[in-house]
Amino acid sequence: MDAAAGVGTSSLFLAEKGLHVIALDISLVALRLAKQRAGSGSLPLEAVVYNLSNPWLPPETFDVILNFHFLERATFPVFRQALKPGGLLFFETFQKAEDDLLVPEYYLEPGELLAAFVDFDIIYWAESVLPATESHPQRAMAQLVARKPA
Repeated sequence: MDAAAGVGTSSLFLAEKGLHVIALDISLVALRLAKQRAGSGSLPLEAVVYNLSNPWLPPETFDVILNFHFLERATFPVFRQALKPGGLLFFETFQKAEDDLLVPEYYLEPGELLAAFVDFDIIYWAESVLPATESHPQRAMAQLVARKPA
């Protein structure tokens, strides 16, 4: 499952590897682009318009959950229960690095992501500041790869 999948970049990558992917996003336009890029049924990709601000997912359903560049804290407990035992969570999103952010609640506090999944088996965790590029300003990111205990 790819949360806040947008145009499906990560979803398509996994579908190309043969995984059946459910892409969730609030934007019908973005999901239509993802489905278009997946071709007419040639890749195992389902697209579902879904608002993650009030999430519900069936328990112990997903082998893998992706969450990239999106933060809705209400998803933390939902992701925890929706993963199958032994399932993997891949999470990367923006972290607070300054006090003058336009919408501070869209940014993780330092250590917040790790604390939310501390009882999972942590495979990888990092907090870092990425340098500015031509297309992006400098930004702080938190990354986590974790396995739900069996």
